Amino acid sequence: MKAKSTKVSGATPRASRMDPRERRAQLITSALRTFAARGIGEASHSAIAREAGVAVPTAFHYFESKEALVAAVLGEVSRFLLDDLLAGNDNPTESAPNVITNIHMSFCDAIESHPDYIRVWLEWSVSIRDGLWDSYLEFYRGALAGTRKVLERGQREGTIREDIDIDDASRVIVALAHMTVQMKFSGATREQVEHTLRSLMQGYLQTV
Repeated sequence: MKAKSTKVSGATPRASRMDPRERRAQLITSALRTFAARGIGEASHSAIAREAGVAVPTAFHYFESKEALVAAVLGEVSRFLLDDLLAGNDNPTESAPNVITNIHMSFCDAIESHPDYIRVWLEWSVSIRDGLWDSYLEFYRGALAGTRKVLERGQREGTIREDIDIDDASRVIVALAHMTVQMKFSGATREQVEHTLRSLMQGYLQTV
């Protein structure tokens, strides 16, 4: 006589054992994908658990509240943009205008290579409600500081005009990220984005 199957239809599959750091990283990746698709305010622990293939209590174990989950995801987006893209392209052997262009071109490439990061950043950058704006301002100040560092070096080395106000220029350059996204989403090629950025660098920042 056959033994009855104990499999329950529709039951959540048991997730394979994983190092806690790897599991947390997996959940953040799943959260990034879910936030990008649904919006920061709409993603839930259950949706993220489903995306990651784990039980809902596992998601709550690593992120005890929605606020903690959102903070972790936005922290990862901030790390990627400030450390990997901005600081990662700050090559002191390159001229400051080239460094600025390289930073923006890395951002342009990330629209395709890391689309979830960019879509979450884009929503975050205009989220003036729901308590997200203060955290975005912290990221924004970091982006300004990194840009200012490059521009100040450019003035010292003579590749950035002396009459440029560094704070104003930093705000303009950081704002170009939104222009880059709009160009790419409207169908511009990488070459068109780079041509536009280099034209702006030459007309606004560079010494003659």
